[in-house]
Amino acid sequence: MTVLLNLIDRLSRFAELSAVLLIFGYCILMLTEVVARAQAQSFSFTWEYSTYAMAAIFALASGPAIRTAVHVRITLVTELMPARMTKWLDVLANGVALLIVAAIVWAMWVKTSGSYDRNILATSVSKTPLWIPQALVLWGGAQLWLDLLARMIRRARDETYEWRNADKEHVDV
Repeated sequence: MTVLLNLIDRLSRFAELSAVLLIFGYCILMLTEVVARAQAQSFSFTWEYSTYAMAAIFALASGPAIRTAVHVRITLVTELMPARMTKWLDVLANGVALLIVAAIVWAMWVKTSGSYDRNILATSVSKTPLWIPQALVLWGGAQLWLDLLARMIRRARDETYEWRNADKEHVDV
């Protein structure tokens, strides 16, 4: 089980790194468009590809957000409950989330494979095969499912299930 959880953690870090690289790509695309517009021109692909990048960023970062506990979480009720009840409610909530995300991943798989099989292209000038940006979103959804699974297993086993402040810089005093 530890091997599986470690693999999921590594995949999560890779998805997180990919999201960060896409953020830099997004910034480059937008800066390119700003410079082009300052010259009274525009590139036809910058808005299209930046939209694909933003969708991929959100999807790829969702799993790592669960892992590092930076997502929005409402704890008003659970703070009033006993720790044991909170733990099992959290495990149950993770199970429900796994079902919901599995449905989303399945729907995204159907969409992506359909776009690939039919060679569906974007209606823009670039004619981008739509399965490429859809596959990035599919990857992000699958990573979210894996991170939820790892969280649920760790929570049920009373292991550390969130890496709060995992990326916080430590300052020597």
